[in-house]
Amino acid sequence: MAKYQSRLDKRSKKNTNKLLNIMIAIVLLLIVVVGGTIVLGGGGGEKATTDAPKNSETKDANNSDKGKEKDNSVSMDEKDDSKDKADDEQKDEDKKKEDKKKEDEKKKDESSDENQDSVALDGEDQSKMKVEESTEPNVVKTMVHPDWKPIGTEQTGEHVSVYDEGTVDWQEKIKATSYATGIPEENMTIWWMEGNGGPQKSMATVTTKDTKTPYRVYLQWVDGKGWQPTKVQELKENDKD
Repeated sequence: MAKYQSRLDKRSKKNTNKLLNIMIAIVLLLIVVVGGTIVLGGGGGEKATTDAPKNSETKDANNSDKGKEKDNSVSMDEKDDSKDKADDEQKDEDKKKEDKKKEDEKKKDESSDENQDSVALDGEDQSKMKVEESTEPNVVKTMVHPDWKPIGTEQTGEHVSVYDEGTVDWQEKIKATSYATGIPEENMTIWWMEGNGGPQKSMATVTTKDTKTPYRVYLQWVDGKGWQPTKVQELKENDKD
């Protein structure tokens, strides 16, 4: 009986040891599996985490590049618009300068023509001017030049003396008056223009704008040649004011 009990104890102890060994093996296996899972799972997480910022950085870089391209495009458009605007302004400025240059040349030519007329009309020798003191109440002196000539005319056909301002005949009377007195038309005030005893005779009363000196100019029409001064009187006072 004791031997039988001893065998049972040995068998039980053997089974117990076998069970413990199996359980230890299982525990070790679990430890290995769990450890491997943790190690492998942790590495994958780090990689995923590491890749995520890279992807984010790549996306941000792409967006930044697109933004730069857009900004560059807008900047180029603005530069093109500015250049076009500057070109247009330069063209306008050049056109204004060209127009001003043409206008100045035109004025210069007109001035040159006027000066030539003035030289031609005022070319007589003033030493030949005959000056006489006058006994008339309002006349200081009377002046006559032997070389006074008709001033020329644009009129054709039978001449009719006209006293309407702006007409050709009126303007030619003014020109003859300026010629006789030596007063430029722009510095001369016409106070009166009238007939003088005949259809082809006229008389003008004028003053200078600066000195206000009054003159009376006597004109005679010459067919085909225009108005010719015959006498100039310097007056004491303007009797047509």
